[in-house]
Amino acid sequence: MQGALQQLRATGRVRLHGHPAWTSRLLRGLTLVLVGLIALVAVGGLAFGVVVIATGAVEVTAATILGLAMALAMLTLLMALVLWWRRSLNRYAQVELLPVVLDASGLTLRGVGPIPWWDFWPAEHRMVPAEHDSGYTRRAVMLLTPSGFHNVNVGLPEHLRSRISPAHGPFWNKRHEWIYVPGVAGLGEGEVMGLINTARAMYTAG
Repeated sequence: MQGALQQLRATGRVRLHGHPAWTSRLLRGLTLVLVGLIALVAVGGLAFGVVVIATGAVEVTAATILGLAMALAMLTLLMALVLWWRRSLNRYAQVELLPVVLDASGLTLRGVGPIPWWDFWPAEHRMVPAEHDSGYTRRAVMLLTPSGFHNVNVGLPEHLRSRISPAHGPFWNKRHEWIYVPGVAGLGEGEVMGLINTARAMYTAG
């Protein structure tokens, strides 16, 4: 942290190695747990069904076979959805490894930028809509200013907007209102926030 601050103040620029944020790592770990649970339920349910049928505890009918087939189909679909989610998280994690650059022109993160310093407010912890449910979660974010809101939601190519933050709102008015604070190798979230806010203050003073 001190080395990055010294370089920023001495040269006006610092380039850091990106790193997946702790929330990204947590979600990818969760997908592994879900894959394991689904596989366990599928194998256990199939084994149980075979044993029950083999022992004659349940009469084998067309309805029985159809029920087993539907249960396996649902588990297969659920597994496919979780694997798709994990692949998308892995792609995002690769983007998070891209350099984080702070200089006079703005902030570059996850391959997007430089985002001008006047396009967002200082980094802060804030309750924002959760990505994968209808609730809220506490995240380190930088709220977009009016100019930043326009530049991101209108000027930025659509495939890059999700690197800023997830869109939220009704399906007819999806929008991005903040930037997720990037992860940096070797620095904690609070340190990254402090470094970004220091750079922003340097370049927006006066």
